[in-house]
Amino acid sequence: MSIPKEPRQLMINLMYLVLTALLALNVSAEVLNAFLQMDDSLIATSNVVGATNKRMADAIHQHADAYPKFGAFKEKVESLKKITEPFYDDVESMKRELLDQSGGLDEDGKPKGIRDKSTTTRLFVKEGKGDQLKDDFFKTRKEIFALIEEEADRNRIVESLPTKVGEFPDDSDKKTWAAYTFQQMPVAATLPLLTKFQNDIRVAETSILNHFFSKMNVEDKVDAYVPVIAADKSYVIRGEKYTSEIFLASYNSSIENVKVKVDGRALRVVNGKAQFVANPNSTGEKKHKLEMEIKNPLTGEVQTFRKEFSYEVGERSATVSADKMNVFYMGVKNPISVSVAGVPSDRIKVNGSNVKLEKVSGGKFIVEPKKVGNAKITLSGGNLKPTSFEYRVKRIPDPICRLGKKSGGSMPPAEMHVQPGIIPFLKDFEFDAKCEIVEFHMARVPKNDDAVYTTNRGGRFGSKAKRIVEQAKRGDTYFFNEVRVKCPGDTHTREIPGMVFSIK
Repeated sequence: MSIPKEPRQLMINLMYLVLTALLALNVSAEVLNAFLQMDDSLIATSNVVGATNKRMADAIHQHADAYPKFGAFKEKVESLKKITEPFYDDVESMKRELLDQSGGLDEDGKPKGIRDKSTTTRLFVKEGKGDQLKDDFFKTRKEIFALIEEEADRNRIVESLPTKVGEFPDDSDKKTWAAYTFQQMPVAATLPLLTKFQNDIRVAETSILNHFFSKMNVEDKVDAYVPVIAADKSYVIRGEKYTSEIFLASYNSSIENVKVKVDGRALRVVNGKAQFVANPNSTGEKKHKLEMEIKNPLTGEVQTFRKEFSYEVGERSATVSADKMNVFYMGVKNPISVSVAGVPSDRIKVNGSNVKLEKVSGGKFIVEPKKVGNAKITLSGGNLKPTSFEYRVKRIPDPICRLGKKSGGSMPPAEMHVQPGIIPFLKDFEFDAKCEIVEFHMARVPKNDDAVYTTNRGGRFGSKAKRIVEQAKRGDTYFFNEVRVKCPGDTHTREIPGMVFSIK
């Protein structure tokens, strides 16, 4: 190509060259800014996943402390934390070093050297940080999956997670994976790549924790061991037989290896229960000492529980017993039965503090507490001195979240697509009460793409949440966090544990 001889034509050609260069710089700036936005999105996703992992680990710790059978899972969670945190911190250190050596951050918090390729090439290719990253990634991945003892479960989780590093093509002019991945790569493009490695490990950690949680099957287990003495009545008339049942709460008829003694005398245990029978022949308070032992079938550890219980023997006494519970709950109608031995029900006077009383019939009443705390029921009449009974007033227990009939685990894409929303479920609650979802946060983490998240008002999916649900594909992970509900009797909303679903 010949150089124009006329100055005017030469100037026009130079202007075209300058304009082309300026356009190239603008495109480059837009692309680099897009990489930085991608890194911000990946970091936000990583924070969501990290918070979910912490809550799930805390839940596993809580149930393992309450039920020693699950102690092995608590140890595995601690091992998992010791594996993943060093990798995450090491990659974070690489990102800080890359930023520092490429000029640091500007006054807006943006990297100054977003176009810098030489620093990336030097650190990750020449100084070997790229090969170190790859080796550490594979090492962390191997140690994580080694925590799953069952080979079938391990293989299934390994195949469903994005914890893989692509090999470079055979026809590439680069000699190593580090050179193929990082050589002449600008800082703006390197940062999201490093964040992606951190995110992959955190998503893998989520799947492992979810696997442990499902293996514990905590919804079907008791939370703690508490000795309970359940008597037909707290008094007997002289000459009558006193009978009570002794068992561990929360009661489970499948409990084995339980020994029960009262006052040093061993009792026969059938289906997790022992029956204590006494024949008092004098009035007054009768006290007994209970001792219970249970052997952990996994560890062989023996736990011992001791408690004293007593009952009154008299000529005449009064009782008030809740028909369903030994406490009153806010927001629901609590039925009670009132009786006084030897006194007709129409002569019994019933008064209460911190409650509203409504007589139904005979000795049947409905109690509606006014506030959380303590309540008192006082009986009098029929030559009976005023006798008071104190009760605790509690709010309705926290419900659990459900999507369909599940509270977490795996779900096929087709099943996820048709879900209308999440519902609060009051498990094992005897009263007819319904809680309402006020708000929740939802995130979809695709296998090989950026996360999408939203905040939903109410339990039913809004338009944005519904679109996210309808996008479910195999390999995706869905998070439902910061779920706030309001139950009958509540003056404020409360937060309940969320859910995690793997789409398979």
